[in-house]
Amino acid sequence: MSDGDLDVLQRALERERKARRAAEDLLEKKSQELYIANSELRAWSNRLEQLVAERTHEMEVARDQAISASQAKSQFLANMSHELRTPLNAIIGYSEILLEETSDAGHPQYHADLQRIVASGRHLLMLISDILDLSKIEAGQMAVFYEDIDISMMVHEVVETLRPVIEKNRNRIDVQAAPSLGSMRVDITKLRQSIFNLLSNAAKFTENGRITVTAQRAVGQPVDTISFAVQDSGIGIKPEHMRELFVPFKQADASTSRKYGGTGLGLALTARFCRMLGGDISVDSQIGVGSTFTLRLPAQPTDRDPESAHPSLAVAQDGEKDAAQVGTTKSSALDGRSRDREAVLVIDDDPMARDMLSRMLSSEGYEVITADDGEEALRLARDRRPLAITLDVLMPKLDGWAVLAQLQADRDLRDIPVVVVSILSERKKGAALGATAYLQKPVQREQLLGALLTQRTPSIHHVLVVEDDPDCQQLLRRMLEEHGHPSRCAKNGREALSLLAQQIPDLILLDLMMPELDGFSLLDALKADPRWRSIPVIVVTARDLSEDERRRLSQDTEQLLPKGALGRGELLMALRRLSSKRSTGGASNSDVNRRPGKA
Repeated sequence: MSDGDLDVLQRALERERKARRAAEDLLEKKSQELYIANSELRAWSNRLEQLVAERTHEMEVARDQAISASQAKSQFLANMSHELRTPLNAIIGYSEILLEETSDAGHPQYHADLQRIVASGRHLLMLISDILDLSKIEAGQMAVFYEDIDISMMVHEVVETLRPVIEKNRNRIDVQAAPSLGSMRVDITKLRQSIFNLLSNAAKFTENGRITVTAQRAVGQPVDTISFAVQDSGIGIKPEHMRELFVPFKQADASTSRKYGGTGLGLALTARFCRMLGGDISVDSQIGVGSTFTLRLPAQPTDRDPESAHPSLAVAQDGEKDAAQVGTTKSSALDGRSRDREAVLVIDDDPMARDMLSRMLSSEGYEVITADDGEEALRLARDRRPLAITLDVLMPKLDGWAVLAQLQADRDLRDIPVVVVSILSERKKGAALGATAYLQKPVQREQLLGALLTQRTPSIHHVLVVEDDPDCQQLLRRMLEEHGHPSRCAKNGREALSLLAQQIPDLILLDLMMPELDGFSLLDALKADPRWRSIPVIVVTARDLSEDERRRLSQDTEQLLPKGALGRGELLMALRRLSSKRSTGGASNSDVNRRPGKA
């Protein structure tokens, strides 16, 4: 190899060494940059983890605070419900007693004032209940309780409840709900209140007009749709006000609010109830012509398993809010062997006589069924098998004697007591044909109730009232003792346990919110002691109950009656229902625990 070739090779090697050193320098620089970038990335990653941890902690704190706030709101609603409904219960209850006593004493001049007090108390109760319902819906705490109902029967019951309000403005009411509509599975409380709200609205804004209630079934997939339409010939709604119809506390306009009153809560609650039940509400209106509100609901729940819903825990609405009942509701389809021990069938062709007898009986807690001719009466007697029947003699088509003879000839009906109420004086003929009592018109309230009193099952001899509010305590005691149920009172659970040790009652009326030992704790004590666990308990409370509390009470008690909506009729109905239940189950606690030699 020549010197020239060596020089070329050396220069090539030198260039390669320089290129290698440059590459190494670049690699070292890039490595340093990568190291710095990795360090920064680790720092950012650590910072991000820290931020995530901080945000997670903040979210957990916010969640805990939200849960705490929700629990506080629930407790506030429960306490508010109790604090407001408890005095309202006393106001309404004592006003009703005074109304009856002034009537018996011949002081009609006080009736109008007392009726205003009762009406105002019930209106305030309705307003309180609506506000609490709206708050529970917005808080996501309103539960749905499904049960099977007869559609046509429910519609007619709501209409009859509101008929006096509808007719007050000289309106006519038509109902188009055929028995062939069948049944649906729904929360009857929310559906009944929704139709009640729409009918109340129609009655308020219509004078000398017509209101029509229509119920229809449309076959569909996966379930049928049931529509309820309330049409009126009232003042109508302006187009610019339609969007605000279902907004809480909104009225059509200030002049409407001043003239017709109201809070604007009824339609808002109705719309929310419809959505909760998987349906919708629509309205069609024209100024000066009238309005039509239509509810559309699935005949069966579609967004949940119907059988997973709670069994019928009916929170009914006594006009505004009915007494809530925990337990299994009575089926409307009774077989030929079962007796509807809550109902009295009133048979009279005179509408005024039917109304008078119905009012007398309803005030004492009886459910009243009416018939204006003998053929309809016999059909109702076979369908319902009531506790007793009052029967007029002079009627078209089939007179009272023929009805009485057919009742006695039917082996499934002959044991139903029949009280003849007639203008005729034919007591011997009535007795010969099988009447258990004969009253001559004009019948007195005491005569009628005395004749029916013998049909009651006297299984409740003694009642223990556990209630810390002295006004409510005395009101319940007065209601009970006026109808032959002696009672003792305890102001809390601890005092109740002391009285139980002395004497075991046939029934306990129990408030839930009390000092020292509350109602839930007393229920636990009753279950724990074999001497007391069989005592029936009816809860009478103003507390706004949670779903879990209702479920627990459905297992541990006979019935739930809300204060405020509780009148004498509701209480007596509960006692009669319990008496009927116990009459088939043996002796009462008083009989079992009565000492020998004592009456």
